Amino acid sequence: MVHFGMKIIRLTPAGRGAVASFLLCGEGARDAFLLHWQGKVPGEYPVWGRLQLTDTGESEEAVVYVAGEGIEIHIHGGEQVASAIEALFEKQQGQWHGAVCETWQEYFAAGTSQQNLALRLLPFAPTERTAQILLDQYNGAFDREMSAIERLPDGEERRRRQVRLQNLAPLGRHLVEPFRVVLAGASNAGKSSLLNAILGFQRSLVHSLPGTTRDVVSGQTALDGFPVTFLDTAGFRETGDDLERRGIDRSRQSLTDADVIVWVADGAVAAPKRPPCPAGANVLICENKIDLFHTKAHGHQGLESIGVSALTGEGIEALLDRVIRRLVPQPPQPGEAVPLS
Repeated sequence: MVHFGMKIIRLTPAGRGAVASFLLCGEGARDAFLLHWQGKVPGEYPVWGRLQLTDTGESEEAVVYVAGEGIEIHIHGGEQVASAIEALFEKQQGQWHGAVCETWQEYFAAGTSQQNLALRLLPFAPTERTAQILLDQYNGAFDREMSAIERLPDGEERRRRQVRLQNLAPLGRHLVEPFRVVLAGASNAGKSSLLNAILGFQRSLVHSLPGTTRDVVSGQTALDGFPVTFLDTAGFRETGDDLERRGIDRSRQSLTDADVIVWVADGAVAAPKRPPCPAGANVLICENKIDLFHTKAHGHQGLESIGVSALTGEGIEALLDRVIRRLVPQPPQPGEAVPLS
């Protein structure tokens, strides 16, 4: 029987490898697969068995499981075996299955479902945690949650689950693209030293002369398994230097694109002499150089602040904890639905 909607997608690159992975999906995929499968009927958990590749009885060991509306097949990675898998579902024993062979790029570029989008993004996940969240969505976490919500009557539980999805939507936009955290504040407050301390290596040039940073300098890391780009910006001050003034303008622009602004103040400078920090729910106040004064939590414009020392490292762990809690207030549990965009 011909199934014109069936596709066999190679999920791993062409060429020899340890394992070759395929997705068989579309109309008739399950029935076509079971015609050639010797083993336990696959479900949502991986099962082991043998897949008959030719009409002469040649077979290969494989691990398979149900992935959404298709079957994932993981088999020996030799090119001869991989080609036989593709041929198997195109034509077998004189009978056409009618599967169309595609690469994963071709297949998922055309799809708009959350499952398709998850697999399209997966190769670009920068951390193990974000890769796992994408795998959960590929395996149907979002689709299952939407189905569950649709079955619920109007009421508190339905609204609670809808709000949870809305709250996780910002995270779904940053599973591949890092969050942006801008270090801003007065000149010579220690922003560059703080960036270097956070990253663990010297990314920004540090000098006692104010105005050393003339452009936005960035460095990427991970906090609690989520990708974050920190940006060191030119310090805010009055200046007649045209190049420095352009850097300050870029600093102001970077604030509008920030997910969190860490406003760095020089803890050794009296509060009246500090520039005012921007207002906003995404602003964290950080008083640097606490190794130079006795108390560890000065107030800044009447707001709570975090005291740190970029020189000794004191307080930086607490600062980073506050940053990631601001970016991801309620991290998803394993297997939980996260909307992707």
